Amino acid sequence: MLKALIGKLKPSSGSPSSSSTAPVTPDISRVIKLTPATSPPEGIEDTQDNGHDPDELGNRAEAAVDGLASQFDAWMQADLDRLKTAWVAAQSDTAGLADYKMLETCAHNIRGVATSYGYPAISRLCGSLCTLVAKSEPGENVALINLHVEACAAAFSSIGRGDAAQSVADAVCDALEERVAVKTSAT
Repeated sequence: MLKALIGKLKPSSGSPSSSSTAPVTPDISRVIKLTPATSPPEGIEDTQDNGHDPDELGNRAEAAVDGLASQFDAWMQADLDRLKTAWVAAQSDTAGLADYKMLETCAHNIRGVATSYGYPAISRLCGSLCTLVAKSEPGENVALINLHVEACAAAFSSIGRGDAAQSVADAVCDALEERVAVKTSAT
């Protein structure tokens, strides 16, 4: 996927140009302050890739993603732990708007990264949770919020267990999203 994207960025040679002049490069110096190029210190070889071979760049990008992929589960677990901790705080007798805002922030953060980590169901659940929490006062919709948090944990533990687990996760997402739509339209 990354190789194909990088290949599209590579200018095609021999294609006729609609104009005979070179494209104008905008002056960005007012926005971005560029530092002057420096040569590497003596004895150190310059390893900068000036060839921009799409296949090589694609291979390097995929290797970098593969290297990070082993950490996705740990990152997702840490994010879910923060969500659970925020939910416990939001359920306390002294919980206020700040606690609900923290819960919403945790859900929002997970929603943004879960699909990239390979957890699209958790992303959907957290999107639904964000909508619900944003329209809830402390103490409201406790059962529905709890279902979302528990569904996120269940979806995390069922990933990789086949199409049946994905079908169940999708059904849970559909049901919770529908319930949130009913709850938030009534308020």
